[in-house]
Order: sequence, then C-alpha cells, then structure tokens
Amino acid sequence: MRPSLRLTLLVTVLASIAALLPASASAQAGAVCPATFQVLHNDQIGNVSLRAGAYDVTVRGGLSCTTSSDLFREFLADFDGRLPDGWRVTQTANGASFSRRGLGFTVVRVANPHGGGGGQHGSARCPGTFRVLHDDRIGALRLAKGNYRITLLSTHNLGCARASQLFAQFLQDYDGILPGAWALDVGTATFRRGAGNYGFRVKPYSGTVTGGGGSGVHPRNAQRCPGSFRVLNNTRIGKLKLPHGPYKITVLKGGGMTCQQASSQFTRFLDEDFAGMLPSPWTLNVASATFRRGAGSNVGFRVKPVRG
Repeated sequence: MRPSLRLTLLVTVLASIAALLPASASAQAGAVCPATFQVLHNDQIGNVSLRAGAYDVTVRGGLSCTTSSDLFREFLADFDGRLPDGWRVTQTANGASFSRRGLGFTVVRVANPHGGGGGQHGSARCPGTFRVLHDDRIGALRLAKGNYRITLLSTHNLGCARASQLFAQFLQDYDGILPGAWALDVGTATFRRGAGNYGFRVKPYSGTVTGGGGSGVHPRNAQRCPGSFRVLNNTRIGKLKLPHGPYKITVLKGGGMTCQQASSQFTRFLDEDFAGMLPSPWTLNVASATFRRGAGSNVGFRVKPVRG
C-alpha cells in the first residue's frame, strides 16, 4: 500500500474516533431536563433526605425526562425506601442519585425553578402528624411506632381529619381485610377506595410534631398489654377466626379492666363453646376483634395476631 494511502486512512480513522468521543462523554455525563421538578415539602426516600424546593433532573443511560419524572414521583411516594425493580438511591450533596443497570438520573436542588411540566410531589400533604404508639401492622404493611404524615390522593373528596380517622380505624383492623371497597397498596402505604383518587397515603416522619388536619394518635382510647398471648391451635370464637400463634392484647381505657383480667377473659372465650354467641352482656366486633362487656361499653379488650 502506498504511504500516502496509509496516511489518508489513518487520518480518516482518527477523525472518526475524535468525532465519537464528545458524544460518548456527553452520554456518560447525562443530559439535564428542560424543566425542574418541584418537591412541595421536606421528604425522604429511605435514608435519603430531600428538602422542599425545585430540582434539576439529569438523565443518563437513555432514560427519558418524562420517565425520570414519573419514577421520581413514584419513589417519593415509596413507604420504606426499598425501591422496585432493582432501583437504588444514594444521597448526594444537594439531592439524590438513582441507578439501575446502566440507567439512572440525578436530582439536584436549585434556587429557582425553570421550564414547565417538570412535575411535582406532595401538594395534598396534611399539616398534622399522626403518632403510632407501638409497632403495629395493617395486613402486610408494617408500621413502626413513631410519627407519620398523611397525604391525600386528592383534596376534592377527602379531608385530612377524615383521613386521620380512617387511618386509626384501619390500625384497629384484625386481619388486613379492609371494610367496604377500601384496598391497600403496601409498597406505597396507599389506602384507596375504588378505582379513583378517594384515599390517602401514609409515610414515616422524623421532623417536628405538628397539630392540625391529619393529626391523631393510635391507640387513643386503649393501652397495649406487655408480652403476648399464645393460641395453641387454630380455633374461632363465633365468626372470628384465630390461627394458632402469638397475639397482642389491648385493653380499652376508661373501663377499669386490667391486662390480667383481659387475658383471663380471652382464655375463657377460647376454652368454652358458646355456639357463636358470647355470654351476655359480652359483644364481639369481628372486624377489629374487640370484645366489650355490653354494646358501647369501655370495659373490654382487643386482640391482634403478631406476625414476623
């Protein structure tokens, strides 16, 4: 091959490589989306904290800005920080970085929002905090004792006070089967009635305790007993099914019943066959597994399975 031809080929190859380098570097660095994403209140995703404000979103690995905005909103709604589909999150100096098998995006808090249509999260969060006084669960949703914030799915059809009442009611639920058309999405701790936006979401909160709409406490009118009560065999009391295993007993406040008395009464109900009817004047609310010595009485107790 002639030297001049070799030189021409070499220059052509080098030029092609040079042309490719900026594009490769740009793809690795990522592209900043044209509109900022607005986080309307201080929030967290697992152990990663995100202050309220506008965030620049930078995508990488071929992820689109629309997809990253949807994912960011979904992750902000996540309950426990265990993100779906292999996504991981790490804290950065002014935001967070999300990655999954070559895909990813980074959010960085900025002083001023820009663009339009970038998305937002948290516009219907209730101002008050709800306190859960002991570790509890609603079906498969585990709720550690502590403070929670309630966010409405829509402000047009459900108020914060009602959402707080419903959350307290669901915490009393015995088996995780919610009443009516209510359903629970465990991954986002979202309670929804029907297919629309009638419902609310809960999330642990480590900030300052506040009052107002959405505030509450559970259990408000009851006291959980120490230790646990063990049912040795699968059994039932009337329509209440009681699988074998440990149970927590909670006594109702204001009725004067002690934990020992509640345990003894529960044992009696288990040992005797009442053909589905408790001895008068005792009543049983199957949905919450609450036993009362008379309708509306504060003398009584509630039982709930302890699951791993």
